[in-house]
This record gives sequence, structure tokens and C-alpha cells, in this order.
Amino acid sequence: MKAAPKINGMNMSKNEKKATLAVCRRRYAEIQGKKERGRFLDEFCALTGLSRKRAIRTLAQGGATKRARRRGHPRKFSVGAARLLAKVWKLADKPCGKLLHPIVTTHVESLRKHGGLDEVHAAEVLRMSASSMDRLLRRAKPLGGRRWGRRDSLGEHRRKIGLKMDVWPGDASMLAGWVEVDTVAHCGGSMQGNFMWTVNACDVATQWTEMRPAWNKGAHAVCGALKASFSAMPFKILGVNTDNGPEFLNAHLAREFPWLCPGAARSRSRPYLKNDNPYVEQKNGHAVRRILGYGRIDREQAQELLFIQNTQAQSAGLV
Repeated sequence: MKAAPKINGMNMSKNEKKATLAVCRRRYAEIQGKKERGRFLDEFCALTGLSRKRAIRTLAQGGATKRARRRGHPRKFSVGAARLLAKVWKLADKPCGKLLHPIVTTHVESLRKHGGLDEVHAAEVLRMSASSMDRLLRRAKPLGGRRWGRRDSLGEHRRKIGLKMDVWPGDASMLAGWVEVDTVAHCGGSMQGNFMWTVNACDVATQWTEMRPAWNKGAHAVCGALKASFSAMPFKILGVNTDNGPEFLNAHLAREFPWLCPGAARSRSRPYLKNDNPYVEQKNGHAVRRILGYGRIDREQAQELLFIQNTQAQSAGLV
């Protein structure tokens, strides 16, 4: 236990000194401005005979009032409003703030009909923005870091597939069966809505190219297009290289790939480096864009037509 500082020039008992020091500590903790604290320290130093640094340490030891004071911007929403928000959040099946904000009025009205709703807290909840809801719900969400976030399955599949430069042999360009695959969007410049894609597969050694249409490049549609393309190639598939798009890096294709190409090696290009897939990238322009152009194809009925047109282009030697 540290002894209480000596107070000069005053005949006080030990208990009086402790009481005086407690009052000084309370006053020091409640002072907000820097100049006011400086004046108070001058008076305290003159009263006790302590140096300024020792006086600051002595006054800060009292600490309970100072630590209890909340620093920063004053609280905008009450604790009761935060609890009501957590209740609404659970009723809405725990969505994020952006999804909860448009429907919070409906849930508050429902709670009001059943009674037991504090109107003051309800008014605060209805005044909250989506970002405020996310901030106030942090403690209600049990997980740390990215709470309630979706796991990055794309990253998991990417880590399981080796890079082309590590998987493909040096003489891959001399052996038929090493295939590059890519997709081409027939969106007309806008990626919104539903439209057709072309799944393009090109053999590096023979330049044999197979093009199949796919609606919306879903995993099932892309897998079906690859199956049709590989079945039409007159040689065994030894390896398949794709880019890092989600149409190729997904659980469905990972599960079906051993059946599509038994014994074939699977690889991917390095991110943002199109030169890792140079042959199929060249065919995207020479075969797909040259025949179908850059217009938007947003009719699912055109899928059969695209397949017929691609087949005729291959027969005519345009691919």
C-alpha cells in the first residue's frame, strides 16, 4: 500500500487527508478540458508540495470515476433499443443489416400487436440505418471475424487445383489430349439478367476445338457442355486447364471431373494472366466472336441453334 501524499501547511488527521485526496481525485476525473486540468494541478501541487508528474500519478490512482466515464462520441441508441433490435434480428432469421433494414418495420408492428413493446425503444430501432444495425448486432453474433459470412468455397477449390505451369509437362504442345477450356459471354455489354454462354474447349497440339452453348454458365450446364465436348474429341483427354472462374472451380465439377475425364490431370491458370490459356483465348475471338459476334443472346430457345451453327462452322473449317 502506498502512503497518502503529505499535505503541507494544513493540520489534518489521517482520515481527513484521505477524504481530501478522494475529493480531489473525483474532481480531477470529472474535469474535461486540458486548461482546466492544468489549473487544478497547479492548485493541487501548491497544496501538497508534490511535483507535477507525481501529482498526476497520484490523482490518476483513484481511477474508478475516470475509468467508468465513456470516451468518444456519445451513445446514439440506448441499450434497450439494442436489445429490441437483437430480438427483431432473431425473429427475421438473423440476416445482415442491409437485409434487415427494409423489413424491420414489419417485425416491429408484429411485436406491437402482441403487446409488451416499449414505444421509445421501437422508435429508436425504426430510426436506425443498416450500418448502425450491423454495428449494434456485433455482440449478438456468436462468431468472431467474418460473422455469419459465407465460406469462400471458391478459394477452397482453388487451393486444391495445381497451376498449369506445375502440372502440364514440357511437351504438352506435342501430345494430343492436353485441352484448354474457357467461357465466352453473349451478354451484349451488360452482365445483368440471363443470357447464353459458349463453353470453348481447344486441344493445344491439334487445335481441335469444340464449342457448346450453356445457359447462364451454371455448374450443371457447364459440366454438361464439357461432357459433350470431351466426348466429341477423337483422342483421350490427358489434362484440362481452366481459368479461376466459379463456373469451373465448384463442388459439382470437382465431383464429376473424374467421370468426365478418367485419369486426366486438372489444372488452372494464374489469376489475371490470360497468356496461361493462349490457345483457347485465340479461339474465343477467331471461332466464337467471329461467328456469333458481340450481341446479346438472352433466349434459352437459341441454345439448340447455337450448337447447330457451331457444328456447321467446324465442318466448314472456320474453327
